[in-house]
Amino acid sequence: MLAFAPSGALTFACLALLLPPSLAATSEEWRGRSIYQVMTDRFALPEQTLWMPCHTDIGPYCGGTWRGIMENLDYIQGMNFDAIWISPVTAQLPQYTEDGRSYAGYWQQDLYSLNPEFGTLDDFHNLIKAVHGRGMLFMLDIVTNHMAYNSMQGDGAPAINYTIMNPFNDQKYYHQECSIDYSGNNLTSLEECWLGSRFVPLPDLRTEDDDVRNMFGDWIEQMVANYSIDGLRIDAGINVEPEFFTGFVKRAGVFATTEVYHSNDSIACQWQETAGSILNYPQYWPITSAFQSNGDFGDLTTVIESERQNCQDTTVLGTFSENQDVPRFANHTSDLALAKNVATYVLMADGIPIIYQGQEQHFSGGTNPFTNREPLWETGFNVFAPLYQHISSLNTLRQHTMTLDSNYTTAQSSVLHQDKSTLIMAKGGGGKQIIAVFTNAGEGATSGTWDLDVSSLNYPASTSQLTEVLTCTNYTISPSHTVSFPMTGGEPRILYPASLLAGSSLCGEGGRMFNDKVTNQTVTATTFTTTVGSAPTVMVASVTVPIGEAEQTGGAASATGSSSAVRRVALGSSSSSWTGPAGTFAVLVMCGMGMSLLVR
Repeated sequence: MLAFAPSGALTFACLALLLPPSLAATSEEWRGRSIYQVMTDRFALPEQTLWMPCHTDIGPYCGGTWRGIMENLDYIQGMNFDAIWISPVTAQLPQYTEDGRSYAGYWQQDLYSLNPEFGTLDDFHNLIKAVHGRGMLFMLDIVTNHMAYNSMQGDGAPAINYTIMNPFNDQKYYHQECSIDYSGNNLTSLEECWLGSRFVPLPDLRTEDDDVRNMFGDWIEQMVANYSIDGLRIDAGINVEPEFFTGFVKRAGVFATTEVYHSNDSIACQWQETAGSILNYPQYWPITSAFQSNGDFGDLTTVIESERQNCQDTTVLGTFSENQDVPRFANHTSDLALAKNVATYVLMADGIPIIYQGQEQHFSGGTNPFTNREPLWETGFNVFAPLYQHISSLNTLRQHTMTLDSNYTTAQSSVLHQDKSTLIMAKGGGGKQIIAVFTNAGEGATSGTWDLDVSSLNYPASTSQLTEVLTCTNYTISPSHTVSFPMTGGEPRILYPASLLAGSSLCGEGGRMFNDKVTNQTVTATTFTTTVGSAPTVMVASVTVPIGEAEQTGGAASATGSSSAVRRVALGSSSSSWTGPAGTFAVLVMCGMGMSLLVR
């Protein structure tokens, strides 16, 4: 960071952010957490770093580090996430290859060394310490299926020098090379054949052998103990026989969820029986399809019901709509209302919600090549982005609800209504449910009014009104147990008993609006281009300000009144409107501040 002091005559705008609180880490149960997925190389540069544009299409290291993550935890916790998942940390294949470099962390060669591209041992320890100091849980991505090798072979089996691998330094630990049948119908092929390419083959480990299982067990015991790991995300789980995970997860002694890239829930959930949890790929494809403007919620509700029959516990599956291996949702459609709906589903549905970095900035990258791994710092960590604010509100409500309803995370959602373009679900214990209304109508949708029968939810007589949390508007439950509310602009709706919002920091209610460990936030003020070293370089002038505690008064507006949740902020001659619950307002205040110049 290049710093300069402004002229005494200048006054700079500083941004005081009112952020929602984070749930204290008092339980090892991940069911009640919401996870922010971090791709280490693409999340944040460490301070004092001069960067050049990152050409994600050719797969380079772009400079993100563990220290960069630590220095920007405020950004994550500002959305009220209480857990993070980061990229694998093991030492990787070091060469430049035809397939790019090992920045994602899945081309490991030495399990017992750290990847120096991401920082030092102290950096890694400090990151985990900082995460735990905020009451957050730390999930580590790991690989148990394969190692990696740099090969320039043409056709035919690559010649592998196994002696460079640690600890699996002999060919006896690996299956013979064969091409994978990607149809999903041949599980033996998926489990024994090799991933990768002729340039970077990924020799497949014999995880069915006792010595390989014991070596992995020894390693993961040390990793968890040495670094205080709270949970594991296990890569390429479907490429490892399910039986492997019984002993491995027991040796780890922590929660684990594994990647089972398969659309059939009756197959995928076989891995839950031994690993404990899987990433919910059987729902991923129906989610992506249903929330597009020509989508149909029928397939999604069918999978929801099927999983309840075939999976041990759907409330511990990892619910997601984006990750580093699939196209961004905005790669399918740029409609922001649809993006809000899909993010709302991820956070309000059954399961452990997972948001992939950049989803809150409406990134739109694809996978051929992997442009869905965009450097987040190029956005200036924009806390005013509509989806950032939206996610913050939903996480706040979810965590508040869990303090009032001990059964919220274990209760399975009920479908109150479903047709091609609308899905209405309720989740929670009797009389305390959150009602989520999803639509795939999109931004151009015509306005209308819903009359929803809520008699099946058994709200007590004292619950006379429901607050629509995203607009902070109250709607009265009629004597016939129906509630009427408008649908406009294709936006989702979240209804919650108004009497239960006290202490949530939402919609003008009191309560802490941010975690007390969140102490500062960098907010972008200006982006411009200048010349550095004879090359045009994008620069971002930003103000880093402390976050002060604030209390907001006033309640939700009535259905006929204007919402008290609207605040207007202005900088210079431009102004913007920020609408949403009190816990997510960003308020501009004018003050004399030092200004820092971030080279972005």
